[in-house]
Amino acid sequence: MSMRKFLFFFLLFIFITSFASVGLRITIVSDEQSKKLASDVASSILSLVPQNVFVSIEIDGTVRTSNELASIEEQFFLGFSITYDATRNTYYATWTESNSVVYSCSYSPKEERPYREFVRECAHYPLEKAALRLLVTGKFEKYLRVTYHPSVDEYSSFSPDGKSFAFITDRLGGNRNIALLNLTEGTLRVLPVHGSSEYFPRFSPDGSRLAFQGSLHGFWNIYVMPIEDYARNIALISAGNAPAYSPAWLDNTTLLYVQDTETGNSMYRATLARRRTKLNIEGFDMVFSPNAYAGTIYFVGLKEANFGIYALTPEASIVCVEDGFYNEHDPAISPDGRYLAYSCNCLGYYAVWIKDLQTNEKWCLTEELRQDAFYPSFSPDGQLVGFSASEGFFEPDIWFVRFFKPSASQGQSSLP
Repeated sequence: MSMRKFLFFFLLFIFITSFASVGLRITIVSDEQSKKLASDVASSILSLVPQNVFVSIEIDGTVRTSNELASIEEQFFLGFSITYDATRNTYYATWTESNSVVYSCSYSPKEERPYREFVRECAHYPLEKAALRLLVTGKFEKYLRVTYHPSVDEYSSFSPDGKSFAFITDRLGGNRNIALLNLTEGTLRVLPVHGSSEYFPRFSPDGSRLAFQGSLHGFWNIYVMPIEDYARNIALISAGNAPAYSPAWLDNTTLLYVQDTETGNSMYRATLARRRTKLNIEGFDMVFSPNAYAGTIYFVGLKEANFGIYALTPEASIVCVEDGFYNEHDPAISPDGRYLAYSCNCLGYYAVWIKDLQTNEKWCLTEELRQDAFYPSFSPDGQLVGFSASEGFFEPDIWFVRFFKPSASQGQSSLP
């Protein structure tokens, strides 16, 4: 074998073994009335499977596969069954693993939700299982989608130690709840609060608490709760009957949030002991989305129908950070304070952008996805950015992108 061929096959081997690591071997069984649904679920899985995941689906005596060249470091054997109950006009679907039921759902054609959402709900379990393994092992390339349920998945936050990732989902009964991804085990846990919907989960700097916007008292308030034994230890932080929203931590004992007023809204600083102070931020119709770094408070300001990103410095001066022709939202600061992540609609859809606060250089992290992307958050090591992105008719899902700096060849036409 020539040296050139040897190098080719060696590099090919390294590429495959470095990135292709998860295998899904799925057996699908159905009754006669459910065959089309079973086939649609199989097609959905095969069309959405992440790169570097091998899938083999046995259905109706045939085997359908995806990513056949992938080498497999770990694999999972899953069973999926779907039956139709004519008396109730309802389909019943079940996923099993190691002879145990791991997920089940049902659907009636009389329901208001579209058929495609039930197909996606059936398909989401193996897709999320594989994607979370890729996330834990780091065996993915530039982008990784980790949620596939047809529910809303958005508003992300990394824990300071990088072991957990919080977001909001309504996959349990329709109410929006906080969900926690365990980034070392690849598991997902939902933290429901009875009688409430939650938004904007934010880890405290020491990682022991979560702040969030919730409706536990019938209207929007700001709350704080511990990660463990949370249900009996939820503390109200905001006051009054006006809606309060968008919490952020200033330090381990102090939060920021925004609350509506008769003429617009205002930003407040509040301690865990509920001592509140209104911040003096003038010159805006409204303010949103505070995010603090080293005493500086970044926020979205609305002026005459234009949204931009500004900063309130420790010296109480207001500085414009990013306010172009297009609307800018969702500011997040990198762990070293150098980079601003934000969402902007300069491409004709919302995408996640980065601005180097030292050089003022800007580039897009999600341009290749060609779909709306919002709510970025940095991992503690600055290597990943989590965000939400919407696919077609479906609600947003959680994605990750490896942080990168622009190459010299990046087209300037895409810059806002």
